[in-house]
Amino acid sequence: MKAKIFSVLILGALLVLLVSSCTKEEPGIYSRKVSFDITARLLEGRNISCIDIDSRGNYCIGSGNELHCGFNGKKETINLGHKVLAAAIAPDGTIWVGTDEGGLAHIFSSSKIEWYNKSNAGLPRDYIRNVEIAPDGNVWFSSCAHRLGGLGVFDGDKFHIFTPENSPLNQNVVWSLTIDSNGTVYVATTGTVGSSVIYRIKDKTWEALGEEGMFYWISSFTVTPAGTIYAIEDFSLSSYCCRSNNLHLFYRNSWRTIDTDGIAISGFFSQVRADQRGYLWVPGYDNDTPDMHVYNGDSWYSSPAGTFPGGFFTCMEVDNDNNIWLGTYSDGVFILKQ
Repeated sequence: MKAKIFSVLILGALLVLLVSSCTKEEPGIYSRKVSFDITARLLEGRNISCIDIDSRGNYCIGSGNELHCGFNGKKETINLGHKVLAAAIAPDGTIWVGTDEGGLAHIFSSSKIEWYNKSNAGLPRDYIRNVEIAPDGNVWFSSCAHRLGGLGVFDGDKFHIFTPENSPLNQNVVWSLTIDSNGTVYVATTGTVGSSVIYRIKDKTWEALGEEGMFYWISSFTVTPAGTIYAIEDFSLSSYCCRSNNLHLFYRNSWRTIDTDGIAISGFFSQVRADQRGYLWVPGYDNDTPDMHVYNGDSWYSSPAGTFPGGFFTCMEVDNDNNIWLGTYSDGVFILKQ
């Protein structure tokens, strides 16, 4: 009898410990609260094209022909002579940059930059819209146009371009690209309405996540830390201009549409970004001012009116501390601590 009582007491103590550990906010556990408070600003008055932040807190921000970097507390501006479209910090601390008409730049320092383009690397185009670095150091990027090029990868020695002719890609244009912490690559194709497909590339194996024709146009997608995919189906190119964009979720190998609770995901090339908690950040535009909406998997939250100045959001990034970095068309970068 005493043994049973002792067992019950031990079980009860374990349950109390488990509950308290799940509810207590300890270091490394992110707050459940959604905050729209602006805690910092960078590059006020500048147009922002891209943002990347590495695991050590180093960052680079594209604006016009310039890349603004913050490494180990030191700030530096590098002029690349071409419009910066995308940037990614590699594990070795160097930076890879996609440009308009310049090709792909590999920055070792402000005085040492290597360029890869059509003439010296055989790239399909010198317009590089996406750049992401895998954990193994491979550089993934898009170099494409309608019926030209596709998804590129550089392994440190050779370039390889995946196209509909030599890969499962259903069309040449790769509009969005992301890589998770495990090195799995995700790409979305566009180019022809009604034909967008998201592919997952893992251990050199390709998988189409859905059938061709199920999406009108994928303008943006994001992958949560748990592997859930959110994608915005964009109808901006539709002749029916009053239609709002759809938000879809891919979970357990199937897609479903998310109820946006009356929030209109409108605008050409709408964006979506998941934070470290798996919460979804979706920019909006209301009464001539930008606003922000957040979906936590159950409910939607919206920024108070007037939180952000006029203009619109151009890009988003999330750092390891779950600070949200919002790039804008003409107001620089807003940072929101969560």
